[in-house]
Amino acid sequence: MRKIFLVCSIPVLAASISSQQLTQASVKSLKSPRVLNVVTTGDLLLHERMWTQARTDGKNGNWDFFPQLSGVGSIIKKSDLALCHLETPLAKLGGKYTGYPVFRSPPQIVSAVKRLGFDMCDQTSNHSFDDGEAGVKRTIDFLDAAGIAHTGTYKSEAASKKPLIMTVQSSTGPVKVGIIAFTYGFNGFPYPNGRKWLANQTSFLKVAQAAKACRDAGAEVVIAKMHWGSEYANYPNSNQLLLANKIARTGLVDLIDGDHTHSVEPIQKIGRMWVAYSHGNLVAAQPDPESVQYEGVINRWTFTEQPNHRFIVTKAEYAPTLITRDFPVRVLDVNRALKTGRWISTNKTRLKKAMDRTSKTIKSMGAKVSLIQE
Repeated sequence: MRKIFLVCSIPVLAASISSQQLTQASVKSLKSPRVLNVVTTGDLLLHERMWTQARTDGKNGNWDFFPQLSGVGSIIKKSDLALCHLETPLAKLGGKYTGYPVFRSPPQIVSAVKRLGFDMCDQTSNHSFDDGEAGVKRTIDFLDAAGIAHTGTYKSEAASKKPLIMTVQSSTGPVKVGIIAFTYGFNGFPYPNGRKWLANQTSFLKVAQAAKACRDAGAEVVIAKMHWGSEYANYPNSNQLLLANKIARTGLVDLIDGDHTHSVEPIQKIGRMWVAYSHGNLVAAQPDPESVQYEGVINRWTFTEQPNHRFIVTKAEYAPTLITRDFPVRVLDVNRALKTGRWISTNKTRLKKAMDRTSKTIKSMGAKVSLIQE
């Protein structure tokens, strides 16, 4: 579906949405409720192993990241709105690329992101400042050139005050979606040149203000992308739980799209707000191929308009993913691979391990979720 991006600038106020805003035009009967399908995904964490595969998959010296990600493309392309998280800043094309611990990643990933069908991708993470202010701005330039929306990192103070509102053209009509993005910190790097508007650092007040700004700008659905949690954990830590509950009480946010931990964490429903605490890695090459570091999840959320014109999640779905360790490196839709027997450079035992572990984790906080069947 075609999406139209709209960015609005409005005052930021620390207040929850009013009942009047919640029930605008609710006196009218809702004959044809609008339905919106949103896909959220894990970290794009570009270690050197991904570069090697992109060189191999490319032609005429051009790198191509698409083949290693194409196995999950159908889920992404069938959505009305697909969101990704670019963990690391992008270097100049042909520049000095570096991996862990201070990343400067190949910008060729952006063409793969676009081809996969992602509509929005943030780079709000603990690695936002790995390449300083230049890295922040360069990454935004690459996303802008590809027509991929972004927020959470900014090229100017003025841009940091403009909430991201995306008008999404679903099959049932347009829906305005506001997206905000925050990270817990920057691995000890200070704000370059003291410019605190370059990237959003998490506080409850700032999150609430940003969500309120989206609502005031006309957002009918608000999604908060949160970079948080304890690495490699399979359960949210106390800070995640506290912040999620505080955000839920504002009534401003419909969905928290979490990342950072490089591990899948549960889905939870708090009131009417849903939380995906962490999606794990979509692509990466961390040390232990048998660990959660090679597993991730793609979530699909069905939002349905209610008689008061407020949208709520009426269906939550998940698809476990697995990154193969052996070449060719491929990101697999685990359920599809098990059904078709096409698992390329892994094996059935490893796929079943990912399926069982991810399913158990996703459901461990009692959320009603179902497996995506493609």
